[in-house]
Amino acid sequence: MKKKSGDFFAALKSMILPESNDQRATTGPVTNNYILKELLDCFDNSCKRESVGKSLLFNMHYLVILHPEVYEERLPSLPIIVKEALKAFYNKLKTYKRNYDELSPVSFHWQFRFAPGTDFNQEKITVEDVRVIGMLTGLKPMGNSGSERHNTAKVTMKSKATNVFDKMDINLDVLRHLHFAENGTFTVKFNPELNVTNVAVTNNATQRTVRNDNGLARIEYYTADTSKDAVYIMKDTEIVIARKEPENLGYSNYLLIESGFVSNPHARIRWNEAQQSFQIASFSNNETRVNETVIAKSEAGSPRWFDLRDKSQVLLNGMVTLTFKQL
Repeated sequence: MKKKSGDFFAALKSMILPESNDQRATTGPVTNNYILKELLDCFDNSCKRESVGKSLLFNMHYLVILHPEVYEERLPSLPIIVKEALKAFYNKLKTYKRNYDELSPVSFHWQFRFAPGTDFNQEKITVEDVRVIGMLTGLKPMGNSGSERHNTAKVTMKSKATNVFDKMDINLDVLRHLHFAENGTFTVKFNPELNVTNVAVTNNATQRTVRNDNGLARIEYYTADTSKDAVYIMKDTEIVIARKEPENLGYSNYLLIESGFVSNPHARIRWNEAQQSFQIASFSNNETRVNETVIAKSEAGSPRWFDLRDKSQVLLNGMVTLTFKQL
């Protein structure tokens, strides 16, 4: 029996174009499983890219942009997608943890924010597209001043050209036209035990974020060279103290100080969950003093943590004074 020409071309196509492992239909809108896959790929990439030395770091905040039709269709499924993503994240962390001394989340919470959009970063969003943007912590609120409008932030994002997740800069203006509604926003407390069972997920339309709005600590600081003082509320489990520079403006966990006597970065402060205490590490060539003690400089990939007690005074380079108060 003679083969149909269509059979020949179908066989030729299968040899030239390998079968896709994409978890969505060949054509048509994306599925729940495809959204889940993109989230997991972004998370997996961040574990490999963000981890430092023996500290396992990973993205905890995610922006997911879908075509408006897909967004409306998937909206009832989003809590389940988030739940399955967290279960997969915790399983991955258990595997990765074997190669690291400590788990170093920089936030108390996971956050997932879904939004509809037809374009992002000069690329069209179709019913077949999912754009996942991963970050260690959330972005700062975008202001209206000219200096802030053109800030960029480094995020983990997949390039359409290469189909590979990478670390790249995005201009924060590209987020201005997106509407992150509360019924598409989910905030879930991080479980340090990496418990994958009984993950309770509700959107922020029915349950506001469980983060303490008062924060973890209050840091009052004074710059002697400019005679200015200000207050910073620490809301993440780890923050960076750095000089105010354009490349730092997009990060919500940066305490930025406008002073030439502050290094970039100068120090990090973290909440150590295991020890139930705050700690500080210095990365500056200039002196960092806690009360009367000068703390040793750390290398970028190997922080040397020093206990930071309530009402401690931190002196940066002899010119910037910080008063640390637990909340």
